[in-house]
Amino acid sequence: MYFLSDKAYIFLLCLVIFSPLFGAIYAGFYGNKEKSFHVGILNSFFIFLSFIASVILFISATNGVKFEISLIDWLSLGDFQTEFSFMLDPISATMILVVSLVSLLVHIYSIGYMEKDKGYNRYFSYLSGFVFSMMVLVTSDNFLGLFIGWEGVGLCSYLLIGFWYERESANKASIEAFVMNRIADLAMLLGIIMIYWVFGTLKYQEVFDIITSIDIPIPYLSTIGILLFIGAMGKSAQFPLHTWLANAMEGPTPVSALIHAATMVTAGVYLIIRSNPIYDAIPNIGYFIACLGAFVAIFGASMALVNTDLKRIIAYSTLSQLGYMFVAAGIGAYWIALFHLFTHAFFKSLLFLGAGNIMHAMEDKLDITKMGALFKPLKLSAIFMIIASAALSGIYPFAGFFSKDKILEISFGSQHYFLWFILLIGAAMTAFYSFRLIMLVFFGPQKHTIKHPHEAKSFMLWSMFPLSILAIITGFFEKNFSYFIAQSIPNLKQFHAPILLLIFITSFIVILSILYAIYRYYNGFKETKSGFLYQILANQYYIPQLYKKFLIIPFINISNFLWKYIEIKIIDATVDSIGKLLILLSKIFRSIQNGNITSSLHLMSFGIFMMLLFAIIGLWR
Repeated sequence: MYFLSDKAYIFLLCLVIFSPLFGAIYAGFYGNKEKSFHVGILNSFFIFLSFIASVILFISATNGVKFEISLIDWLSLGDFQTEFSFMLDPISATMILVVSLVSLLVHIYSIGYMEKDKGYNRYFSYLSGFVFSMMVLVTSDNFLGLFIGWEGVGLCSYLLIGFWYERESANKASIEAFVMNRIADLAMLLGIIMIYWVFGTLKYQEVFDIITSIDIPIPYLSTIGILLFIGAMGKSAQFPLHTWLANAMEGPTPVSALIHAATMVTAGVYLIIRSNPIYDAIPNIGYFIACLGAFVAIFGASMALVNTDLKRIIAYSTLSQLGYMFVAAGIGAYWIALFHLFTHAFFKSLLFLGAGNIMHAMEDKLDITKMGALFKPLKLSAIFMIIASAALSGIYPFAGFFSKDKILEISFGSQHYFLWFILLIGAAMTAFYSFRLIMLVFFGPQKHTIKHPHEAKSFMLWSMFPLSILAIITGFFEKNFSYFIAQSIPNLKQFHAPILLLIFITSFIVILSILYAIYRYYNGFKETKSGFLYQILANQYYIPQLYKKFLIIPFINISNFLWKYIEIKIIDATVDSIGKLLILLSKIFRSIQNGNITSSLHLMSFGIFMMLLFAIIGLWR
């Protein structure tokens, strides 16, 4: 049912996509100038316009509105034709709503968070550019357009992670994120090339129609599915391409709320959901994705159990929750994966913004074992973070209870009992480390030396308020959400499971974990940091060290060898020799152009003699 004209819908979708771009360009003009407060205000206004348009389009999509628009012809290379085109359907409508809402609140929060930073203007240019790239990614109607947005998101994340480029750690973190994503993106690009080679088109709908109407050889589809998933692994930080995510905490905290909660890291999940007909045709690959997701769910949670860095704990939590989403997508429950993406965006961004408030109060210190007793001075931030932690843990009636438990239910109902058990352990770990953080920061004995910790500015707290409400209520829209997504994914996976029993088991274990965390840390329990298991978890299973020893150091050695012995001694020497030869020849022939008429006549005579000689030889032959 259409409520607006076609032109109105086209205008609204263009407003969603390009409004952040205007903000990025405008802020860019002030990039090297002194802080201009109005830049943050104006950029937030542009994101607000995008959000309002997203809300209207989302409401329209719930009433059956679907459309595609083509702005311009993009590439025309022989038989290859592609357009700069976009689409609106339930999946893209959900994504633009989440991205625009979280982006708006992060922009407003950032006005206060970054007010004293000398890179204030530059920050907002990068942040709005990131939102624009994400909008292109989720609204494109073809794989090539998605890839352009994908790369734009990668570039802006590099700029934002390394925003404080004066710090060596920030530079290293941004380069690590950029390089690791480029490795995965190469596989994704090869997958897109193979899609065109197999299907002759890159448009989603045309590719999916061919899959459902023609028997495509399984090896082709498997190769495409694997290559696309490798791209998703990089963007969503799945093992073994996961190490960049925790290190990306070097960027400003609002960046973490935006990139690592609702947008960039969920792009990989979005890709799998969007490509669902491909993965439906290759269930074995899907099962592998689910198994890897289950491993990452417990892998990320285990590292958060002992970590003492406030932001890294939340980052490992994101890694774990992405694993849950991939489990749902891998076993074909795409709408559940999208639903958890939807709810997770709100409570995870709320956690990160709460962490930003704590950092300001603690003068940017991040060690949670050196905080404590912050509930009284940071009461509102504490309440927000408790709400977010309860939602993350899956406590009723918070959002995570509905979305995360749904993944556990479908794992059990699909007879993937081992996956269900792994996810159940992950849920217990999640509850423990979430409330370990809450207890050590807000309720444990005071360990900090800050005289007067203070709450964030009131408008920053107000920007967190909508997220806290959404972290509570969004789970209740589960049935409406499934009906909505069924318009794009009609074959919703059915399962039969003892739901009440599973809810009881999960809730019992989660509540038990929370109570244990409260009991353990209320009186300031000191963790033993010398144990074997503790050292493994604290050192991230020594994976970064293994990467350094077996990948980074050998690569540096090879690079040094090529530089010293190939580039300098062969390539540079060859180029220098050519230059020296030309200089030598120029010295030899310099006497020809000495300006002496007699010498010139002698040379002309010699030239004529040689010409006659060659002519006589030619006639003789």
